[in-house]
Amino acid sequence: MRNKIQGAQHFFSQLIEKKPVVLVLSVICALIIWFTIVVSVYPSTPVEFNNIPLTIDLSGTNAAANGLSMVECDVESVNVKLTGDRSQVGRLTADDLIAYAEVGTTSTAGEYTLKINVTADNGITFNVDSISPSQAVIRLDKIETRTFDVTPEYPNIKVASGHALDETDVICEPSTIDITGPSGQLNEIDKVVVYTDRTQVIDSSYSIYTSDVKLYTDTHSLLDTDSLEVPKIDFQINIPVLTIKELQLTYDILGAPSKFDTDWLRKRLQLSEENITLASQTSSAFSDLESWYMGYIRLSDIKLQYSSTFDIDLGGEYINRSGIEQVTVTLDNEGLSERDFSIGQENISIVNAPATYEFELVTKKMSITVVGLEEELDELTPDDIVVIVDLQNYNAEQASDFSWTPTISFMDKTKVWASGSYRIAIQRSDNEETTEIATESEE
Repeated sequence: MRNKIQGAQHFFSQLIEKKPVVLVLSVICALIIWFTIVVSVYPSTPVEFNNIPLTIDLSGTNAAANGLSMVECDVESVNVKLTGDRSQVGRLTADDLIAYAEVGTTSTAGEYTLKINVTADNGITFNVDSISPSQAVIRLDKIETRTFDVTPEYPNIKVASGHALDETDVICEPSTIDITGPSGQLNEIDKVVVYTDRTQVIDSSYSIYTSDVKLYTDTHSLLDTDSLEVPKIDFQINIPVLTIKELQLTYDILGAPSKFDTDWLRKRLQLSEENITLASQTSSAFSDLESWYMGYIRLSDIKLQYSSTFDIDLGGEYINRSGIEQVTVTLDNEGLSERDFSIGQENISIVNAPATYEFELVTKKMSITVVGLEEELDELTPDDIVVIVDLQNYNAEQASDFSWTPTISFMDKTKVWASGSYRIAIQRSDNEETTEIATESEE
């Protein structure tokens, strides 16, 4: 036994005599002594962790019970400084820490400021010296899905000359979109636009596909869609193209004598609109059309202070691009005058009367109002006025006493006319010669 003890003493004395070994042993001893002093004198130590994710859980809260969700939070992560038992916090990692904020009894939508706390998920306790930031501002709201009508916009689509876009019949398919998000933000949506920036010049109906959706407020501001779920949809915009043409407005003058100068009168009849621009979805609609017929004017209706209005009726084929719904025709009466003439039976003639009857003028005299160029009126006499009763279309079933509208003309005058409505009273009787011939034939 003594030999063993002496052998050990000899071994350690030789080991100590070696300088490198002495140096290593000294360092180890110093570390042991330093650790013992630190643990006994400074049992707590500060620790700092950065970028700890912030968690806000609404499960089981009044907010969740009322259908609220957190739609916005201004804090994503925090930096925290901790103090705790050296042997405990020394084992902590950032993954062990949980940064959280509680909404408490909040139950209505709105913006709230919440205090941030930090704990460890492994049960290690410590003191929180600081959290940066220490508060989080969140916004609670209900998440809803609403359906919105879409409006197509295609600012760079142009049409070729002689054509126009039919804006009223532009179709976007599908015509609606379902958007999900906070109700407050959905309330801000005033207009949903399906947009394309394609550049094209077109002369016929055209279709565009696009999935670009823009949301606008009622102040025409573009709405941020980060908090909204806007589905990716391929919309088809169908753009009808119209063929357009400017047409001259025309009318007829009825009841004018053969010698009357209608071209002269047309120059004096002034139209409130000379032309009208029409459009059609049919490209060949105007191939043979150079003017648009409004209707007719009876010459006898034109007085010295004449003015008449025509309604523009386009039917269903044409679109009124001018927006003109009525046209007024007014007589330029400068240099014109109006005179009344008394006409006797000698100036009234019955023509084309059926031979089986005799017709006698009951009207012995009539007054006629004549309108026209002053120079011609100055030269006009009753003998220049010809009143014709044309019975070509006479119906024998009519009463024996009847009235007829005459035709009034003027010899050698081309710029005067009878204004007003006139009737000639006539009496019918059987033709005696015709009756005798018929009786002899029967015998």
